[in-house]
Amino acid sequence: MVPNKPLLKKPPLPLVVAAALLFLGGGILSFWVAARRGQLARTLPAGANAIPADALMVVALSSDEAQWRRLRQFGTEATQAQFDQLLVQWRDRLLAEQNLTFARDIQPWVGPEITLAVLPDTSPATDDLPPSLPAPELALRSNVVMVLPIADASRAQSDLGERLGQAEQAEDAPYRGVTLQQLEGQTETPLYAAVLSAETALLSPQLPLLKRAIDAYRGGESLVNRPEVGKAFEQLTETRALARFYVDVPALAETVAANADPPIAPSRLRAFQTPRGLVGAVAVKNRGVALQGVSWLEPGGQTFATGNQADQMPQRLPTGTLLAVSGGDFQQFWEDFQAGEQFSALLPLQADEVALGLQSATGLSLEENLLPWMAGEFAVGVLSPPAGPSDAPPLPNPALVLMVKASDREAATATFEQLDAVMTSRYRFAVDTVDMGGVPVTRWTAPFDSLVMAYGWLEGDVAFFTVGQGIADLVAPSPGRRLAENTLFQATTGEAPRPNNGHFFANLEALGEAENNLLLPPLPQEGLLGSEAIEAIGVTATVLSDRQVRYDMTAILKRGDRPADLPSAEAEPAEPTPEATPAPEAAPPAASE
Repeated sequence: MVPNKPLLKKPPLPLVVAAALLFLGGGILSFWVAARRGQLARTLPAGANAIPADALMVVALSSDEAQWRRLRQFGTEATQAQFDQLLVQWRDRLLAEQNLTFARDIQPWVGPEITLAVLPDTSPATDDLPPSLPAPELALRSNVVMVLPIADASRAQSDLGERLGQAEQAEDAPYRGVTLQQLEGQTETPLYAAVLSAETALLSPQLPLLKRAIDAYRGGESLVNRPEVGKAFEQLTETRALARFYVDVPALAETVAANADPPIAPSRLRAFQTPRGLVGAVAVKNRGVALQGVSWLEPGGQTFATGNQADQMPQRLPTGTLLAVSGGDFQQFWEDFQAGEQFSALLPLQADEVALGLQSATGLSLEENLLPWMAGEFAVGVLSPPAGPSDAPPLPNPALVLMVKASDREAATATFEQLDAVMTSRYRFAVDTVDMGGVPVTRWTAPFDSLVMAYGWLEGDVAFFTVGQGIADLVAPSPGRRLAENTLFQATTGEAPRPNNGHFFANLEALGEAENNLLLPPLPQEGLLGSEAIEAIGVTATVLSDRQVRYDMTAILKRGDRPADLPSAEAEPAEPTPEATPAPEAAPPAASE
């Protein structure tokens, strides 16, 4: 961490001049604060000044029906039906239960986006809540405030005003000058409404939450008073977002963990404690969906390493790589992984177990023998195994490659020599060196050829290590293409900043077709998150400062038929097709027809 620079002391000024400057500066400062607050209000999601500062999650959804129709055109026939079903469920859950429809009662007058805020539950425990939903979903659903910006006040008065005119007052007296009203619906769950001004209206199933939103609007602590949130939103470059969001990562993780059944242990939440918040924007692109996000740290304490050194590895991995993870500094990656304080700690491995397993198998210490020369760019790739002889039965093949730009080649060479001795004496592997396209490659071959591992050096002091039959041939220089030339990799990472801090890439379509690879994780083949609907996913991380990191994620989706209109709230639900399996209930209300 770079120490703060000392403040430069200025020579004293005459008292009169100092007083004049203080007065003038105070006025300028007041004007700047007011202007800055207005700028943040425009940068933040609509109605941010009515969202309490301790909101767990905020989602602003576009009210542009054309954008949602563009999203609905992606997927197969089965996944399109599933997604439409989710949209209808959430539309009916949030609106139709109260005899409201989006097209009739809201869309004609609402602003460009509708904001949903999930607030912490401060009410005492009760057994009267409906038991039909899982605890986390029930908590998030019941603690929602919906902020509706009013773009056409006269139309809002005629459409929503008529409903409010028929509604009962929730309390005898207005709350802080705002009348609270209760809309009568088809269920026992009430819906409360409040019109804050000619520009903003509120809806919530909980009256106390509605009052908290009014308090924030009347000068209390709102999202506008969170400068780090506004700064993060300012870093986003997406101008036509389908959705924008903010997440208080530690608070939301604790809420979900506490409501889980059984509750999640606090030790499992360490990876969610360091990033203080995350904001993002989701947009529909020509080939799928793109997400741009920014996370940050609180002042003081831990900081991010500010180097963006990852630019070589996509040029090194083969074009047929199925899964790839790369980064700018393996030492830093391992430090974060070991501390369990970053999202890299969410891998299904424990750092101590990896280090202990390596030492048990080879006698080498990760801390003493490997990490000292691994302070450079790295990549781990799972490849598609090459085809074997046609007359031989296919055998499982790990098809793994690890690459590291060595910061100390001499130390790395000494480590490989130690490994040569261990593989020969302890495991009876045959060790030999062969030439592959001008690259000397050392191979370790197990008895009966049951396993082959190899290592060598590429140009630029890049060491590679492979596991699997024929994998070294794919990595050493050859006329073959590289991952950077893969059209799916280009489509999922091409708009990310260069240089950056590393990539994650998954070719889901090829993963679904891959055979005989021992290392491939079980992936869903069907459904909204399966290779049936998604061709590839790419994520790129870029360090913006010692306290901010940007994430660019793109999912390339398969394109389906032109979507039909969603069924109306009064229509009978269609019988599910055998292919359309139930999916998690999560979708925005703004897509309703």
